[in-house]
Amino acid sequence: MLARMLLSFAVVLGLEASIVAQVPPKSYNEQVVVAQLSDTHIGDKHAPHAKDNLKRAVEMINDRHPDAVILSGDIGENRDAWEDARSILNKLKSPLYYVPGNHDVHSKDVDRYRDVFGKDYYEFKVKFVRFIAIDSQLLGNYDVYDAKTPPPLPPQTEDESEQMMSWVSGLNKHEPEERVTIGVQHIPVFRDGNYPPDRKPYWIISDPYRSQEMKVLHQLGIRHMLVGHWHNGRVFEREGITWHVAPATSWLPWGGELGFAIHTISANGDVQTDFVTLPGAVP
Repeated sequence: MLARMLLSFAVVLGLEASIVAQVPPKSYNEQVVVAQLSDTHIGDKHAPHAKDNLKRAVEMINDRHPDAVILSGDIGENRDAWEDARSILNKLKSPLYYVPGNHDVHSKDVDRYRDVFGKDYYEFKVKFVRFIAIDSQLLGNYDVYDAKTPPPLPPQTEDESEQMMSWVSGLNKHEPEERVTIGVQHIPVFRDGNYPPDRKPYWIISDPYRSQEMKVLHQLGIRHMLVGHWHNGRVFEREGITWHVAPATSWLPWGGELGFAIHTISANGDVQTDFVTLPGAVP
């Protein structure tokens, strides 16, 4: 009798396990929606309407209710401009994450940024996605716009660069509850073919930092990077990574449209990027 009861119980458990196995996990259709602002350039002489444009972008992002907002650098030209930007961005209804751009951090003043915004490289999570925020200004010297070859980093900043890359290299590929890892930084590592049309090294990460970073990104299983710097919305693939370049809200060096990006990230790690134009925005 006991043996028969145990057998029946085992059959029931087997049927329940079979049913559970056939039911897709609740997160199967889950997605993360992230809005990406970039190159807001508050206080830049090229962008006299930058504050009004950013206000409009914040309103439009709030209407879309994203899970998070990322500002991928070139926030403003000085501390006063940063405070102006933050007063506008405080009206966002979604969590906001910053990474610095080359107008925020130069070759010798990263501490100034840290005093205001906190860490310049770090990780954060949005649902099942882990984001790795990288300070691209520790991957090259962008102080001289017209430099024909990449200038070296000062020794103290080179030390900072090594510390950051050591930190990134030490990150685990994934934690158990995470299924996707995406990188965020200001400056793209590669050009999109012949874009930008200006061939100066100012526009991308150069070696030796390029090779170092790409090795680490591949080790972490990163297939998508959210970047800015070019003021022009673009999506392209290089060396196994898709680069999602957000447009600027401030001004347009080579044409295009002012706006921001909306990224929809699926549970399998695919990223769909849509560019949203700011209606009536003035460069």
